[in-house]
Amino acid sequence: MGVIVLIVFYGSIIFCVIASSVKIARFASAPLHLKWEYYRGSTAYEAIDWWTKEPPAGAAHKLKSILLDVLFLREYFQRNRSYWFYLYLFHVGTYLLILWHVWLFAASVVVDPDTASRIGLVWGHVSTGLMFVGGLGVLMKRTFDEELALYYPPIHYLKWVLLLVTLLGGFYAVYYHFEDKASELLAYVQTQITFGDLEHKLHPPFASAAHAVLASVWLIYFPFSHILRLFFRYYHELRFDEVPNVPGGPIEARIKMLLGQKVSWSAPHIQKGKTWAEVATQLPQDASKEARK
Repeated sequence: MGVIVLIVFYGSIIFCVIASSVKIARFASAPLHLKWEYYRGSTAYEAIDWWTKEPPAGAAHKLKSILLDVLFLREYFQRNRSYWFYLYLFHVGTYLLILWHVWLFAASVVVDPDTASRIGLVWGHVSTGLMFVGGLGVLMKRTFDEELALYYPPIHYLKWVLLLVTLLGGFYAVYYHFEDKASELLAYVQTQITFGDLEHKLHPPFASAAHAVLASVWLIYFPFSHILRLFFRYYHELRFDEVPNVPGGPIEARIKMLLGQKVSWSAPHIQKGKTWAEVATQLPQDASKEARK
């Protein structure tokens, strides 16, 4: 079993890194987007003469908006306070748990496990508890709130249940298998990182092996999740695109390049083989007549 766990766990890490890199490269190189579905309430575009007004402040304004959205989930707070509460608990727990894992791996290498403080364990338990309570609350809200339930398919609920099981598995491994001792946990992680005890890696305890397999599922899922796309929500031309398309500007250059591409499909109003510029400047009825010739 140990060999299978090793292959699954380390294979999922490699897969996550490669797949995420490919997705990020595809996002970054994507064509200029038609962004109306990204518009939020009260944008500059609601004003007829929006391009004549000064755009919001530069980097400082963007950074402030990002911090309010990422750290405090501002829009959820404004739209649905009860839902925001659980979602905020979950996100705070997530951030703390990520930092806890960074500490765990670093401390296992630089700190003598026998002298490790219990503060690290308390940190991990609090983070896990916040994530679990927040995640359970989110699952309940999305199950019983008719308005929220409209937007989530059945697979979405399975994801949240699996997440809660993963958190419980991690808590069980630390609290029961390692007897809630920082020295035991750090010593175990140290052997995993340094490959100091190959026999231990090939015959892992069931609790830690099960948790590693569950974590592998999330590593494989991550590149295809909305979590990865969240990083691009704040990409300049998606989140902060209140920039007019002026003659000679960078937006115009990108649009001209895209309009020069050939159309690879056809329809009654679009003729295959033409450029998008031709399609965009030709009346639909003219295209239909030409397609019937």
